[in-house]
Amino acid sequence: MHVVIAGAGRVGGRLATDLANSGHNVVVIDNDPEALDALGKSFDGLAIQGEAFDVDSLLEARISQANVFCAMTDDDNINLMAAEVAKAVYNVDRVLARLQDPAREDSYRALGIPYISTTSLISAVALERIVSEEFSIHVAFDGGGIEIVEFILSAGAEGRRVSDLEIDGGLRVAAIRRDRKTTVPGPDTLLAPGDLIVAAAHNGVRSRIEHLVEEGA
Repeated sequence: MHVVIAGAGRVGGRLATDLANSGHNVVVIDNDPEALDALGKSFDGLAIQGEAFDVDSLLEARISQANVFCAMTDDDNINLMAAEVAKAVYNVDRVLARLQDPAREDSYRALGIPYISTTSLISAVALERIVSEEFSIHVAFDGGGIEIVEFILSAGAEGRRVSDLEIDGGLRVAAIRRDRKTTVPGPDTLLAPGDLIVAAAHNGVRSRIEHLVEEGA
């Protein structure tokens, strides 16, 4: 692939190096010569000093031949502008932009620019690790026979709390998925019908909570 990357910082530089090491044809554009120098002599690609949306820089990068354009600077305005130029002016099929401020998501969506939200990504990774830690704690029951279970709460869960669902030594709730958001609950967290529950449980304990679980879940 021919990939043009705007931004040679920690994100763009790492992406450029990984792609080049994988055998792709990579061009990096950045107005900071030190950032370009940081790519190192081993970088098997082309480094261009210039603005990400500058016509001369893009033409030197052979943007019209690019399979992918990635705007990875630390400035949302530059990323949005550069991605839009690559998509609308040079008809690059695959465009990807870095998003730092979640409040700008509507602007990216309005222009149809695919993006990666730094904030959301870090949050998702942190949440995954928290949930994993919860699992490592929760599965430490005595007696073995542990399974990780998922089930959806029925109307019978209305008004109940996590502590009402958990069974001492038998079932512990690790995470709740509700409205496309995953949280790690506490004992007093209120439950709601339709919640997807992820829990650690002893084999056979499910029968004790069937009245709170949707049929077929």
